[in-house]
Amino acid sequence: MSAPPVPTRPLPTAAFHGVALLYFAGCAAGLVRESRELGGRPGMMGLGVAVAAGGLALVALGALVGLLRGGRLRALRSRAEMGTYALVLATMGVLALVGLRLSSAEGRPALALFCLGVAGWLAGVGLHGVPALFLGPSGFIDSLGRRTPFSRLEWFSLQREKGDLPRVRLQAGHGTRLLLNARLASADEDAVRTALLGAGLTSRRR
Repeated sequence: MSAPPVPTRPLPTAAFHGVALLYFAGCAAGLVRESRELGGRPGMMGLGVAVAAGGLALVALGALVGLLRGGRLRALRSRAEMGTYALVLATMGVLALVGLRLSSAEGRPALALFCLGVAGWLAGVGLHGVPALFLGPSGFIDSLGRRTPFSRLEWFSLQREKGDLPRVRLQAGHGTRLLLNARLASADEDAVRTALLGAGLTSRRR
C-alpha cells in the first residue's frame, strides 16, 4: 500500500485552473468578436455561449483563489460513481465531435475552441484528472475551491464499499443534513478519520 500524500500547496491543481481561467476568458472575447461578425440569430447564440465561457472563467478564478488561500492541503484520492464517469465521457465525446466539426466545416473557430476547451476541462474536473477533494487543517476543499469547514460538521461516517476496488464512502453532516458525500481510496481512511475525530466530530455508523 502506498504512503498517504503529505500536505502541500495544491500547485498542479491551481495551475490547471489558472490555464482554464486564461483559456475561457480568451474564448469569451473570441466569441464576442465572432458573434458581431455573424450578426442575427447566430450572433445572439454566440453571445450566449460567450456568457457561458465567461461563467467558466469565473468558476476557474474562484477555484484558483480558494485553493491558494487554503494553504497546505492533503490531496485525497476521491473517485466518482461509475455512472458519473460514463456521463462525463459521453459529454466530452459530443463536445469534441461538435468542436471538430465546427472547426473544419462551419467556420466557427471561437465556438469550436470553446467546445474543445470544455471537453478538456471536464477531463480534469469530471474525470478527476486533478484531485477532486483536499483535506486541510480546518476542513475540506473540493477541486472548485468550495469549502466544507469542520465547524459546520457535527458527525461523520466512513463505510467500506463492496467491490473489487478498495473504496470508502465518506459522509459528514450536521443534524439530519448531509453536507459532504465522497468516495475515497481506502488508503485515505485513517488520515480522514484522525482529522475528523481531532476536530471533535462524532463517528456514526451508517
